[in-house]
Formats: sequence, C-alpha cells, structure tokens
Amino acid sequence: MNKISYLIIFFFLINNCSFDNKSGIWTGSNQVKKNNKSTSQNTEFVFKNKNKSIEEIELTPEQSIKIDNLKIYTEWSQRYQNKFNNINNVSFLNNGKYQKLSKISKSGVNKNILVYKNNLFFSDYKGNIGVYSLDKNQIIFKYNFYKKKFKKFKKEIKLLVKKDIIIAADNFGYAYSINYKKNKIVWAKNFLVPFRSNLKIINETLFLSDEKNKIILIDINNGDKIDELYTQPSKTVSKFESNLAIDKNNNLLYMSTSGVLYSLNLINNKRINWIKNFKQESEIIYEGNPIIVQNDNIIISNKDSISLLNVNGNKIWESNIKSTLPPVISGNTIFVVNKDNFLLLINKNDGLVKYSKSINSLITKDFKKNLKRKIKKIDYIYLIDGKLLLISKNSYFIEININNNININSIKKNPFEISSDIIFLNKEMIFINKSNRIYKVN
Repeated sequence: MNKISYLIIFFFLINNCSFDNKSGIWTGSNQVKKNNKSTSQNTEFVFKNKNKSIEEIELTPEQSIKIDNLKIYTEWSQRYQNKFNNINNVSFLNNGKYQKLSKISKSGVNKNILVYKNNLFFSDYKGNIGVYSLDKNQIIFKYNFYKKKFKKFKKEIKLLVKKDIIIAADNFGYAYSINYKKNKIVWAKNFLVPFRSNLKIINETLFLSDEKNKIILIDINNGDKIDELYTQPSKTVSKFESNLAIDKNNNLLYMSTSGVLYSLNLINNKRINWIKNFKQESEIIYEGNPIIVQNDNIIISNKDSISLLNVNGNKIWESNIKSTLPPVISGNTIFVVNKDNFLLLINKNDGLVKYSKSINSLITKDFKKNLKRKIKKIDYIYLIDGKLLLISKNSYFIEININNNININSIKKNPFEISSDIIFLNKEMIFINKSNRIYKVN
C-alpha cells in the first residue's frame, strides 16, 4: 500500500465522508460499497462531554437490576470466550477452594489461554505451543515452530482452537495452523508485519489485524490470504491491541489502535457499514478495552468514557466514566469499576448512573475494616451466579450481592498472583499464576 492511499483514507476520516467505490482500500477488489441507510453515517467523530466528578449514589427502590440467565461454559476456544466478547452471567460458586496443578513452562506464558475438550492450550515466550490435559494432569502435546534465529526474541502468540486445529499468529508476522492430534503443521505463512489483535472466525475465514491496522482475511484450511483491508494506521505505539468482535448480523467490528471503530460486512459484499472515531484530538495514544456486543448493542469503553451504540452505528448515549477495565453488561445494567475504585451501576437504556459507591466504603461498612491500602487496584470484574466478583491485582476476591440491597458478601486474600486470562469452565475458574502453574478454583 503506498503513501497516497494512506493519505486518502486519513482525509476521508477527518472530513466525515463515506468511502466511494474507487477508494482502493481493498487490495483484492476494486470496489468498496457503502451503506446507504439514512440512519447511519459511514464516518463520525464521537465528541467527549465535560468531566463530571463521581458522587456516591444509592440505589432507589424503583430501580430494579435485571440480569441475563446463568451460563455454564464447557469450552473456551477463543479469547473473550465468544464472538461477542461478552462473558455475561457465568456459573462460578466462589467457595474459596483451589487446586494447584503442574508448572507448564520454564519461560513466561502468554496471557491468551484456551480450554477445549478439557485440554488447556497455551504458548510461552520461547515459542512453545502446548496442550495440557486437565484430566491426566500432564502435557500431551508441545510444538515449537521457530528456528534458531528467533531464539533470543520474545514470542507473543495469539491462539484460537477449532476442532483438532490450533491456529496461531505472532509478533513476527507469522500465522500457522497445527493439527495437535496428528502432531503436524497444516500450513504456515509469513505476512511480514507483526500481528496485534485477537483472532475471530466467520465460517472458514480467519480475521486478524497487524500492527499497521491492516485487517487480513485468511482461509483457515490452507492459510491462503483471501483479502486485506487497510485502515487508518496509528501514529504512535500504544499498549492497546486492536480488537475484533462479531455482531449478531455477522458484521466484523474492528477497533484499531488509532481508536477508530469499523463495522464491516466482509463476507457477502465487502461493505463498510460505518466508522466511528473514539480518540480525542488531544490524545497522543488511544487506551481502550475490548469491544463488547449484547444483542443489538455495542459497548465501547476507554480511559475517558463509556459509549453505547446500536448495530447500525448510532450512538445511544455516552458517559464520561473513566475506567481501564472492560465493563460487564447483563440485562438492563452495565457494571463498571472506575479508575478511583468506585463501583458503578449504569442504566443500559439511558446511560444514567443508578448506583455509585466506593468499594472501600462498602468494605468498611460491611466488614468494619479499611482495606484500601491492601486491596489497591481492581484488575478484573465478572458477573458470577448473579453476583459481582471483583479481583484485585494482589488477588483479593471480593464478592458483592447486587440485589436491591448492595453489599459485600465475602472478601478473601488468595496466595496466588494471576498472570493469564481467566477462564470459567464447568463452574470452575482456571488460570495460570505468575510461577506458570495452572490453578483451578473450586
């Protein structure tokens, strides 16, 4: 892609114009269609509201909290569990018991872990991809794709599992497929530019993005590139990794490292449905969270705000709530922990905060203890068995009842430090700790 094409794309984004059929952003086709619906522009800048201080707000009797039905997951074959990136109300009893299993690597383990058919899939910084049997409590498969010239370099590998196939993409620009049952490489391709996104599959097509914000479509059967789409590249390096989700209409949602959200119909007719920009002009880098889809709604959250859009790209509301954690959406409520460790409950329909309370003040009220210095930062928020579970950086588990009377149900300090993604499977929690051991809680 030449510099002129990048300038054309940037020009259109700045001027809120739609792409025409001569823009040339597709390398495999000379046509890009636009969505002509009057309800949605192709490109829109999302302007931020003025800052508002967070106040403590009590839940009033007429404000009900409705959540979705309980889910029990039996597999976790892609990062963020499903195509919507929405874990929702998951079954986990939080009884406080845990089992420490084997150490799986001498090297650091990448955060992206998966479980399929009771096997745990992982990769480490040395480039090993392993399959650990949770039934047999042992590694049943290990493979290293990399040659000696890569030995000194840290391998950051993203994984996805489909049946007996492991699909991997790394920070060197390699994508490859392994049949772990037959212990062989199915295909391997070098795309030259490091990959920097989670992986999604629609039908037999793999979607992923590189560090230049180029979306690549790959045939999962043979590794051939089907097509590629150039989006606006980022001017600076951010910790935020571009993120992919799929809406209920099988449109690909793509949040780039530039803070630009794309809705793309890439299966039927290569149509750009709409584009929204969530990065403020004053920001040097974009700091965001994964896209979350619930039915007709899309939640976009970053360090400055939370926004709710419909699948047509129309903004329903925006709230100036600052959080580095992805929120939880269930039923009519969005649950958030903001940067000041306040628990907030937001009405999904209008974006108004219906409950706000300092987590430390909740603990002090219910347990007569001030644990502010000990608990520090909250790293994870989940909805489990109709209750909230907050997990701090130093492994405090805080369980909160969210009925009309919101209160702390339990607090427990755990003797492990979580270093991987967390998986909920068959009422258990599974993760890798800092020492590269597998833990099963409950």
